[in-house]
Amino acid sequence: MSTPATTPARAQPPTYRAVLRRRLEEYRPVIARLLAPTGVDDATFLAWVANATRDRPEAWGKVEPETLLGAVLRCAQLGLPPNDGTSCAWVIPYGREAVFQLGYGGVLELARRANPGIRFEGRPVYPGDLFKLDMGDLGGFQHVPYVARKRPRGGDALLWYVLATWPNGDRQIHVLDREQVEYHRGFSKQPNGDLWTKSYDAAALKSVVLDMRRWLPHTPSLARAMDSDGAVTDVRDMADEADDVAALEAPEPEA
Repeated sequence: MSTPATTPARAQPPTYRAVLRRRLEEYRPVIARLLAPTGVDDATFLAWVANATRDRPEAWGKVEPETLLGAVLRCAQLGLPPNDGTSCAWVIPYGREAVFQLGYGGVLELARRANPGIRFEGRPVYPGDLFKLDMGDLGGFQHVPYVARKRPRGGDALLWYVLATWPNGDRQIHVLDREQVEYHRGFSKQPNGDLWTKSYDAAALKSVVLDMRRWLPHTPSLARAMDSDGAVTDVRDMADEADDVAALEAPEPEA
């Protein structure tokens, strides 16, 4: 009596974590050179990668690891921790790619670094709030939240504003209403992404900050952050940046 042939077990494809570990090892020299001038150490970088991919594992399983590493490296270069609740930056899955997304907190942080002492205050304004603003007389600006007035909120926010106060006491306020915020939303690469659907106030305040950027201190870091917002950065394309860093660090040849 013949023994029936057994079908060999089909090998399981490697998990996303396993593939990611291999890519980390493969690009470790590039990553190390790019991290060197940032002040972000290897352990922090790995923690940022892990934190960014903690949510929505099914979506991250489709993402090319090289774009994830590139997005987190961009966060390191800007000194903005991603996905940590500070609204500085996010690294989010978008189809097969990871996207760097600048947060309103990140814009304000970069502006603070450019002009130490500048202070920002950003708030949504609800129907139950008391809100007074005369653009010709900021001394008359007043915002009393509905809670302080012991009134109901009255519905969704009507306005969002950011107030900037410079070290010399000068103040600049910028306000957007919902129609204007939705106009900005129309230019987002992910108008129905988590930022807009789960953190609308944060997305609206980011729109206010970006709209007022002409009055903010302009720096290369802020320009780079805005250029990178919503973009895909692949670690394979960053090798040239790493080579430039290595060339700058190389000792001068002896005469």
